[in-house]
Amino acid sequence: MMRTLSMLAMTVVASAADEPMVPQSLPKAQQTLLLKFLNEHSTPERYVPAAAKFVDTPPSPAEVAIAASKEKPIRQYTVQITPHRPVPGSESVNKADVYFYRPNPEKGKQGLTVKHTVDLATGKQIGETEVLTAAHTPISREELSESVTLAKADLPALKALYAGREVKWEYLQMKINRKSPTADPGDRVLRIVFTSADAESDAAPVRAIVNLTKGTVLLDDR
Repeated sequence: MMRTLSMLAMTVVASAADEPMVPQSLPKAQQTLLLKFLNEHSTPERYVPAAAKFVDTPPSPAEVAIAASKEKPIRQYTVQITPHRPVPGSESVNKADVYFYRPNPEKGKQGLTVKHTVDLATGKQIGETEVLTAAHTPISREELSESVTLAKADLPALKALYAGREVKWEYLQMKINRKSPTADPGDRVLRIVFTSADAESDAAPVRAIVNLTKGTVLLDDR
């Protein structure tokens, strides 16, 4: 089962952490093969991969038909790589699941998650490509950076906080289960708390709710 960051708050100074996405616990040869796999799958040709297995609710026929073009490429983010546990009788890890998140080309609509299982001995895919439309997929670094940029652009209070000082921030990925005036189930939503990195500063924290799916930012004044 895919683990998520939905209940994890992280503190970051200025930008997202720079740890490599590929698990550093794996041998260098396996890391190299995974990086090669990520590179080979970095530019999707279609929004919904051809001949994919639908794990939950299938995408609509219109979404299945969406193909990438020079003017409208399909965006994709690497969100998680999960090595399989060693099988009995073997101490080594020989497979890993790679998860990509693809925002819907139509703004405001829920995206989808693409899962591949990779043979770490060859760097090749094993089995079918899987598509999940209802998974609570972890947020990617790119999305996290985009969220901070949106908040800084839209909130005057945050612009003031950043003026002349270093800022750190914490985020919590929210799971939206019910429709509301500002979010629908499946939306990519973050709660971000920005504070001065100077412990002596009396600047008030700024709290933001960023809905990446809708492209909206709200001041969280709770």
